[in-house]
Amino acid sequence: MQTYPFWMDGEAPDIGIDQLLLASRQWSSRIESYSPLADIPMRSTQQMSITLPLEMAALVKAKVAAGEYASESEVIRDGLRVLLARDRAMEDWLRDEVIPAATALEAQPARGLSAEQVREHMAARRQRKGTGNA
Repeated sequence: MQTYPFWMDGEAPDIGIDQLLLASRQWSSRIESYSPLADIPMRSTQQMSITLPLEMAALVKAKVAAGEYASESEVIRDGLRVLLARDRAMEDWLRDEVIPAATALEAQPARGLSAEQVREHMAARRQRKGTGNA
């Protein structure tokens, strides 16, 4: 049986290829049977690197410096929460008001207003509110 030196420092014993293969199979089966997810909780965050215009970066830093947020990440997270809330509000408005109005208009086109009627309506509304600009 031929042996191969697997260590360069010469301190470890020579191991035969058959012993190495056997050890490799044993460790391989141990590794496959080990489930790292069973012992380690999944990370619930992901680190990212972002680039902001100088004005936005200064705003983020100012919010932290003023004590409004604990970190730059908190500022960005809060901004994303507001963006999600705005998107939800837009979707709700489209679903609850725009789509039913469009459906009603398709069903009864005579209910629609001309562009001139809309302008007149808006001018009258501004007059009632006291702005006076038509």
